[in-house]
Amino acid sequence: MTKKVKTAAAPMPVKTDSRICFGIQYFSTEADAEAFARIVLTRGDTYNGGFFHGMPCGRDKGFDYTDEKLGQLYAVTTR
Repeated sequence: MTKKVKTAAAPMPVKTDSRICFGIQYFSTEADAEAFARIVLTRGDTYNGGFFHGMPCGRDKGFDYTDEKLGQLYAVTTR
């Protein structure tokens, strides 16, 4: 007998951005950003190249900012 496991849907970013070695997903709540960061860490995403090559992606408050239209946004780096 196969046991079914419920999986929660990943939070959807409200904005995305990219750099040469990684991407950034922005969320409207810090809770969504933290939830998505756990998914990114579980997947094992890392920066691909550059000075930080191999560094784990995840929640990065350094990229948080206030967007003119969307308000406060919370950042998660991804590969």
